[in-house]
Amino acid sequence: MSIRTEKVAEEIKHKLNTAMSKDLSEISGLGLVTISRVIMSPDLKIAKIYLSFLANKEPVEKCLDKINGKKKHIRYLLAKNIFLKYVPELIFYYDDTIEYADKINKLINEIHKEDNNPETNS
Repeated sequence: MSIRTEKVAEEIKHKLNTAMSKDLSEISGLGLVTISRVIMSPDLKIAKIYLSFLANKEPVEKCLDKINGKKKHIRYLLAKNIFLKYVPELIFYYDDTIEYADKINKLINEIHKEDNNPETNS
């Protein structure tokens, strides 16, 4: 990824995090939506946006459907706040990194519990 695409990705991440926290808080059941990563295509026409949801009341698929239902509005908000020749097409993905890290952490803790348990070390 070039420096330009990285800078544009960071700027889009920042602008969308701001817009989503202010303008999209009315979407019920989503909880806190955070953009964890943005990956731009080399021509800056497509932005892959990775989202994480905290305290969501609905399944992830339904949350993504709600976000995708507001895609035109989100793109409009982005266009108002960023100065690019083209406003990129937005593609939303669920970022399960936090859940994956939590799962690994639990497995490590289980291993350490077994190591510290004298009954299993005999």
